[in-house]
Amino acid sequence: MARLVAFGGFGEFGANSLLVEDEDDGRVLVDAGAAFSDLAAFGVGYEVPDFSALGQDVPSAVIVTHAHDDHIKGLAFLREAQAGIEVHASRTTLAWARRAVGNGVPLSTRELKEGTTARVGVFQVSTLGVSHSIPGTVALRLEGDDGALVLATDLRLATSALGETTSQEALARWGDAGTGVLCLDSTNALVETEPPSEATVAEAIRDSVRKARGAVIAVSFASQLGRFYQFGRAAAEAGRVVVPVGRGLVESLEVQGQLGGLGLPPGLVRPARELPTLPRDRVVVVATGSQGEPGSAFSRLAVDLLPGLRLRVGDTVLHAARIIPGNERRLAQLFDHCVRRGARVVTAGEAPIHASGHPHRGELERLLDLLRPRWVIPVHGRRRHLEAVAELARARGIGTLVVENGEEIAWTLAGVSATGELRQIGRILLDDVGEEVLDPAILRHRRSLAREGLVVAVIPSSRSGQSVDAGVQLHVSGMPLSAALHDHLVRGLSEEIACAGTLARRDPDWLRSTMTRWLRNELRRRTRRRPVVVVLVVEL
Repeated sequence: MARLVAFGGFGEFGANSLLVEDEDDGRVLVDAGAAFSDLAAFGVGYEVPDFSALGQDVPSAVIVTHAHDDHIKGLAFLREAQAGIEVHASRTTLAWARRAVGNGVPLSTRELKEGTTARVGVFQVSTLGVSHSIPGTVALRLEGDDGALVLATDLRLATSALGETTSQEALARWGDAGTGVLCLDSTNALVETEPPSEATVAEAIRDSVRKARGAVIAVSFASQLGRFYQFGRAAAEAGRVVVPVGRGLVESLEVQGQLGGLGLPPGLVRPARELPTLPRDRVVVVATGSQGEPGSAFSRLAVDLLPGLRLRVGDTVLHAARIIPGNERRLAQLFDHCVRRGARVVTAGEAPIHASGHPHRGELERLLDLLRPRWVIPVHGRRRHLEAVAELARARGIGTLVVENGEEIAWTLAGVSATGELRQIGRILLDDVGEEVLDPAILRHRRSLAREGLVVAVIPSSRSGQSVDAGVQLHVSGMPLSAALHDHLVRGLSEEIACAGTLARRDPDWLRSTMTRWLRNELRRRTRRRPVVVVLVVEL
């Protein structure tokens, strides 16, 4: 018997990571991603699975399917928890993996050549290069004593923007060899309309750039190099240059440059530092921040904080990306900021300027027909999306199992079933500015401040312990406080200090702790709130 446990990506978008354990203690991890955080209001940008939940037994390897953040951004944290783990991936993805763990950090790697089979731990792993929105993406087939497990996520049957294809013949051969369990992408399971082809997208982009009067700002995912290529070609045809803006995009282009580049004309791509000197009607700026991430290039541009470029009347903003559910409101606000500055905003919902790299409903049905699995486990989506994939599978008489993160799955020759065990897998929180790890105590403090407010009392004291002329000051933020209650609290603090002995008033630690306790109790009694209370003792 083998076991499957999702560390992320089951019941959510992002943080994709799946542990596959054999009964002989062979362990392989597939992907180590990050997710956009639902705690953005508290300054949290990303969440990464806490890989310390893997315990002391180091997996044989982590197989990374491709280099998108939701599959590779957690690699540095995985390596911290499992220092000896070996990274298996395509040549392109390995280049990203080395960058993900930090330049100069030694990393044990092994290239998985597309279309070949290699031994990884106790499993025979076959890889198939597929069409997606970043080069080097592969589908996986893991074969062990309990049968074959196929992971078909992040792929399209249609040709990608960079000309990559997914061989349906190869998938059919996997089906002929027998697919015991299929982990199937559910991202677009609710999308019934066939998305535009990449040829249609390229033509729509060319048309938008050709008709633009002012600057063109294209907003896309940092790693969507196919979309950057299309905007680069459109810029060249319109007599413009293309300017990448955003650290993630610049890094993507650097990595791709090491692997041979994108084949764009020399001199077409210009650095962001040249923006102030370039004619506005001769630039196509490709900016990161397609999900409205705080601090991203697009979020700064929308409010005039991007050096070298401010939106004006006549500019065109093309949002060439899928909006991940949950980010709609944040992006709507940024679009409004752009319009207020006179720019015209066009989204992928209004023009065919983007096609998702994930299979829609029709392609999911085709994948089921090609691979012919006995069981399907939906992955890569919220519960509603998972259930939609399960419904497609059940309609074909295929067994299904819908689980979420941490729920252990037993995998045998007979099929899959939930064991009822729930693995406790925490999350590492990353700050939205420098992506530093946030201590949970800091987050609790931020939540308390947001929910209950802050009260700061400034207490004057003297070394002699005698009374001073300056009075107590009280500053309140984030909570309602009437003038009468404010005055009551100031008087009460002053009276408490006056009642204390001379020796007590000379001790700042005593003053701080005693006045904090009194102020907390009084606020709780009179307001039923528990604000953060800070008492500052100032020696005069």
